Amino acid sequence: MNIIKVINNSHIEEFHKLVHTLYKDDQNWIPHIKQDVETVFNPNKNPYHKKGSIDRFILQKNNSTIGRIAVFYSTKKNDNDSIKTGGIGFFECINNQKAANILFETAVNWLKDRNVDAMDGPINFGEKEKYWGLMVEGFDKQTIYGQNYHLFYYKKLFENFGFKVYYNQHVYCKDLREPYPSKFYERAERIKSRPDFSIDHMRNYDFKKYAKYFVEIYNAAWGTHHTFKPLKKEQAEKMFRKMKAIIDQRLIWFGFYKETPICFFIGLPDANQYLKYTNGNLNTVGKLKFLFHKTFNKSDTVAALVFGVIPKFQKLGLESALAKYTSDKMLEDGYTKVIQSWIGDFNPKMIKVCENFLGSDIYQKLTTYRYLFDKKAEFKPHPIIK
Repeated sequence: MNIIKVINNSHIEEFHKLVHTLYKDDQNWIPHIKQDVETVFNPNKNPYHKKGSIDRFILQKNNSTIGRIAVFYSTKKNDNDSIKTGGIGFFECINNQKAANILFETAVNWLKDRNVDAMDGPINFGEKEKYWGLMVEGFDKQTIYGQNYHLFYYKKLFENFGFKVYYNQHVYCKDLREPYPSKFYERAERIKSRPDFSIDHMRNYDFKKYAKYFVEIYNAAWGTHHTFKPLKKEQAEKMFRKMKAIIDQRLIWFGFYKETPICFFIGLPDANQYLKYTNGNLNTVGKLKFLFHKTFNKSDTVAALVFGVIPKFQKLGLESALAKYTSDKMLEDGYTKVIQSWIGDFNPKMIKVCENFLGSDIYQKLTTYRYLFDKKAEFKPHPIIK
């Protein structure tokens, strides 16, 4: 077996072709978009290159590609961590432990050369909303846009090498046709009766205004979380602009106390319902297929991106009121389910909200692993958010 650093277009093509070979018989697999993946490796499009570096490798046997891996390090990921940690991502491999070990060892050596002490994976050289975690449950279901889908034996390849569970990510599904728990309606009515509170969805594409609302709530709601970094208004505005092509304004909601924004729900129609027809390539033909299916085949699935309430307004019933407003409108518009794809097991409050409060079911589960280079070092899972 021969490990090869990806340095030319031929290597890049092999990097992308491999997944189509491995998953060709899996009807639930929806490939990541090739152009999106390439953005991760482009210094002009991915700001993480400013404070880190990334390389990728393919593994070949008899001139046939049988595995791939990306390895990276960014200071942005280490500012609030106790050890210097790099990452691996885009791991794919045949069902062969020796082949997987070669890929993992290549990553370990690359990171050791940069004085890194551990590696997490599979994760993204970027933000957490994409390409994060190894799927370990839910192989009978399709994923939403940006979420990883893997072959069932990858868990064994990771754990046999020595990776340990750093945290699990739960993917929840709420069937909008099913009733919420009874307490939900009581809380929603309580908020509805208070004239100082109001809830409304996005009405136009004034992204400066909505970015301002979003940042005020987000920074207050997540300020105490592990590794939290304040979000800037410019970042939020850029996020909205990137989503514009697929935004449904009746899936983006804000709650107010008088004139002050205090909570939000950000959802999008699941783009994978359209992208699955492109075979992972948004070239000219792929774009036409995407537009056709987006126009004529409405998605019945909402991808819930983020939901938040300013701390001093929590436990008042705002979550119930916001969920009821959004759910009613979604059903009116033909949506039948909501997928929330990133709930860490280190966040028991959000797990309680999803399971007990919203009545959502676990849809899939992913794992983020950590591998310590020093075998004598104490392994610590992700800290629990109090």
